[in-house]
Amino acid sequence: MKLPKLFPTTTALLSGVVLSSALVASNAYAFGQCGVDIKNEVHLDGEQVEIVKASSKVLIDEDNNLFINGKAIELSQLQQDALESYRENMNKYVPQAKELASNGLELTNELIDDVAESFDNSEAFQNVKQAVGEFFADVQSRYEENGDFVLKSEAFSSFMDNWEQDLAKAKEVFNKEFFSSAFTALQEKMSEEGGLNLTELSKQMDELKAKMSDTMKEQSESLKQQAEEYCDSLNDVAEQEQQLQKTIPELKDYQVFTI
Repeated sequence: MKLPKLFPTTTALLSGVVLSSALVASNAYAFGQCGVDIKNEVHLDGEQVEIVKASSKVLIDEDNNLFINGKAIELSQLQQDALESYRENMNKYVPQAKELASNGLELTNELIDDVAESFDNSEAFQNVKQAVGEFFADVQSRYEENGDFVLKSEAFSSFMDNWEQDLAKAKEVFNKEFFSSAFTALQEKMSEEGGLNLTELSKQMDELKAKMSDTMKEQSESLKQQAEEYCDSLNDVAEQEQQLQKTIPELKDYQVFTI
């Protein structure tokens, strides 16, 4: 989408809209729409699965060996095959929450770039992108530990409680940086063009609102579809886990998901 040439007074419209597209995606971390909850802490490194419960833990290594509190559990071929499928799916599907958040951040950056282009100043809003990027990095850091993707039951349960605060903080960060950049860009553009045509500005704002509305609708539908597909995958893994516990009874006390 190419935005029309405009003045920074349109920031009142953009400030409440641009960031929301990205935050929709990161809300997938909450799993609230997925119908699952987290019972025990899990660490995923792309290969192994580690489930931590109080002072005990389970390790499924990359060779599909099972260890409970460091003790190897002897498995039949059928049990090992089931364990392999569970390990692969946990590492494949659960960390996709990070991808959803990254997609949202990418959409936000694209919109910021379009606004910057409308000012004929590609560098004017780099600090906005940096601030938004730092916010997302902070959110994602809650789910990373020593390079692993980590889900903790307490972090999971508190995410929705903190969501409104996170959203308010994100908007505050965005508004502060965006308005500062817009003010500077406005001074430069007014100096170059020698004045402000309010009639033309009103027309451009109407055009911008229409284009932004269409773009946001399209992006929201795309992110919603991705989130729904992610939730479906999580529910599949949760159901697989239930079957795994029947196949390997030693794992019944190390459940990650509850449905």
